[in-house]
Amino acid sequence: NHGWIRFESLLKFSSQIDKINTIKKQADHLETSGSKVGQVNKQQRRSYDANFKITVVNKAASTNNCQAAKKFGVRECNVRRWRAEKQCLKDANSQRKSYHGPQSGRFIEVDRRVFEYVREKRSEGMPITRAVIQLKALEIARELNITGFKASLGWCRRMMRRNGLSLRRRMSLAQHLPSDFGEKLLPFQRFVINLRKKHSYPLDQIGNADQTPIYFDMPTSVTVNRKGEKSVRITVMLTCLADGSKLPPYVILKRKTVPKDPIAAGIIVRAQEKGWMESGLVVDLLKVVWGARYRGLRKRRNMLVLDAFRRHLTESVKSQVRAMNADLVIIPGGMTSQLQVLDVVVNKPFKDNLRKKYTEWLLSGNHTLTPTGKIQKPSVRLLCELGLQLTIILIID
Repeated sequence: NHGWIRFESLLKFSSQIDKINTIKKQADHLETSGSKVGQVNKQQRRSYDANFKITVVNKAASTNNCQAAKKFGVRECNVRRWRAEKQCLKDANSQRKSYHGPQSGRFIEVDRRVFEYVREKRSEGMPITRAVIQLKALEIARELNITGFKASLGWCRRMMRRNGLSLRRRMSLAQHLPSDFGEKLLPFQRFVINLRKKHSYPLDQIGNADQTPIYFDMPTSVTVNRKGEKSVRITVMLTCLADGSKLPPYVILKRKTVPKDPIAAGIIVRAQEKGWMESGLVVDLLKVVWGARYRGLRKRRNMLVLDAFRRHLTESVKSQVRAMNADLVIIPGGMTSQLQVLDVVVNKPFKDNLRKKYTEWLLSGNHTLTPTGKIQKPSVRLLCELGLQLTIILIID
């Protein structure tokens, strides 16, 4: 009897173990495959690029969906969906892993009118930037009495993507520091420190000057970035002192003679056939800008810092510097991005704000047209006034 009871208990125990194993298997199956009651699929999700999807679609077209799914280890439902999206996948980037299609956006009318404006102006050859698009969008929104529209940079990017617009820019090479940066930096610092200890310059007698070219793309009938593209180019020489004050800007126009139009006071204008800074103009700059600084006529000992541009190193420039009782300090080549104060602090905001003012002038409509209907280039007086306004703003800042 005792043996029979023990045998029955073992049977009951084994049946309970079988039930536990069955429940565990069912739970594992639900975790891996999911269920119709909305349980989460715990399998690792995989993403595929458009190139892989096209390969699977081509295989399914030659055989069937089931065989293509087995061959590439994907689900058959994915194969069916990819076959329906075949044309969209062909048009997408081969490395793109999702395709949602262009959205219409919240402000459809603004998008449409901005796109028409861009297409019209580009047909006339006018360069269009994202800043122009944002300003025009705000103007259209005001006309349509749309509130809450900010024309942000993100909206601009999405609008361009929705309408098939892209941003083209000229490529430029960034300046790299020389390999012997440390070897050049220490002697330069020692040289400047020794000069300051020796002569004890006041802060208003230590200056830094730097020229920067500014290009204004003008409306033309040719494609942007092609040979023969017309543009307005000026060279601006900015000068600042160690006490924070700034001297009048020195503007070089790309022409043979200085215009006869009256120029606003506080800015100096010169002309050069190619719009470049040459040694004769550097000497003139020293006389009319550096020599006209506060206490400059007394010829107190002073120090002027320039970059290693070859026009700054001519004998005529050195003679003029000596005549003004000045010490000329030349920044080593390749190190202006670290040691040139104007290049690091002033030039970029000056050029950015000047282009912004120029863009606003393009959109204002307050300009004359040529006999062929193109926008006439801005007058020298206007460019000089814009430059003078920005110089005053920089002085206040």
